[in-house]
Amino acid sequence: MRKSVLWVCMAALCLTLLSVPALAQNDMNRMGPPKVLMIIREEVKPGKAVAHEQHEAAWTQAFLKAKYTTPALGLTSVTGNAEAWFLVGFDSFAAMEKDSERMEKDAAIHSVNTTFGPKESEFLEGSRTMTARFRPELSYKPGVNIGEYKYFQITVIRFRLGESAEDFYKALNGAREKAGLDSHIAIYQVNSGMPTGTFISFVPVKSLEAWDAPPNTAMDAALKEINFSQMAGKAVVNVESRLYSFAPQLSIVSDQMAQANPNFWRPKPAMGRKAAASGEVTPATKKDTNAPDKK
Repeated sequence: MRKSVLWVCMAALCLTLLSVPALAQNDMNRMGPPKVLMIIREEVKPGKAVAHEQHEAAWTQAFLKAKYTTPALGLTSVTGNAEAWFLVGFDSFAAMEKDSERMEKDAAIHSVNTTFGPKESEFLEGSRTMTARFRPELSYKPGVNIGEYKYFQITVIRFRLGESAEDFYKALNGAREKAGLDSHIAIYQVNSGMPTGTFISFVPVKSLEAWDAPPNTAMDAALKEINFSQMAGKAVVNVESRLYSFAPQLSIVSDQMAQANPNFWRPKPAMGRKAAASGEVTPATKKDTNAPDKK
């Protein structure tokens, strides 16, 4: 997952950037999403989700032992195919490059990558790395305390060449405002690693109980007023929306962020230090061996 260059990004795990308090290289309360995001998206082999998660947890612990403490956030898929996402936020692309160079020069961190990196082929079918810019003018109330949340609803939208993503999001946000929608959405425009015209929205979710709410009739009415269906059909090539859960055992978060929900972000017992240092794969937390593999 974090091949030497990739972990560079993961370091600041921008997931929090998503619709809220970015984990950028600072802290992540209500300071807003990071300006630049690196996303590492890994496709896990069928039946390997649990083993892959254990491998990544050991990798994370090894980084901590090597004194690598840059905030990082890992995600695992709840819906769709088995995947792991690692997000890292930076103030600029220059800052991203500088962090990468520092990691390459650090002997301890380099050793961790060379120990765990080659084993990735046992668990993954493929991976993709993307970089993206935060688009605050297209986002909707993106400032939140990400430590209070447990999921991200992530939507990847690809627009047709020549169509305006700006007009699309501004019209959609106007409908949200009119309906008084209580949501927080961070929009990023992919600048490398995906087809031109790709945008990603991050919506934090505290509990799936929110999905039990009935349809928002005010929002439906607001969308009809702007002929949203027709507008989307003309401007959008395809849309993929999936749910991902935050994975504390794959993340490096600040004490300030963890304080929002310490039982979630600092679960006990933690993975044994010996296993993390040797590269052995052991669960970060006790798992139910009868539980089905997460897809």
